[in-house]
Amino acid sequence: MSSAGVLRSIASRARAELLAELEASGIEATGDAGAFYPQPVGVLVGLPAYDGRTLGSRRFTIPVLVVSGDPLSSEAAVDAIYALADEVAGALSTPAYRPSSYRSSSSAEPLPAITLEVNVSTEEV
Repeated sequence: MSSAGVLRSIASRARAELLAELEASGIEATGDAGAFYPQPVGVLVGLPAYDGRTLGSRRFTIPVLVVSGDPLSSEAAVDAIYALADEVAGALSTPAYRPSSYRSSSSAEPLPAITLEVNVSTEEV
């Protein structure tokens, strides 16, 4: 639910459903990029891309980033980001992910990340 009340767009509802799915799996995630800083790792749900529609629903691809606040200069830091990426991939039934980076407003340098592209279908109401 948004702070303004009921979500009006189907894209926002798809994103909220994805966040709720992660929460139900015991994975802490946020869609608030302005307040996001991983310590030591965190999960950020990005903005939906509209892929099309079917009878009664719309399809979106939503990026989910697993971000490390620590440089990946030790085996433990690498293991931590990939362990969380595996957990997120399992919870969202996403078969693939790739290394990437994330640039926040609070960090001058991009942070190491793993990006999952999650496909979501949301019913039109």
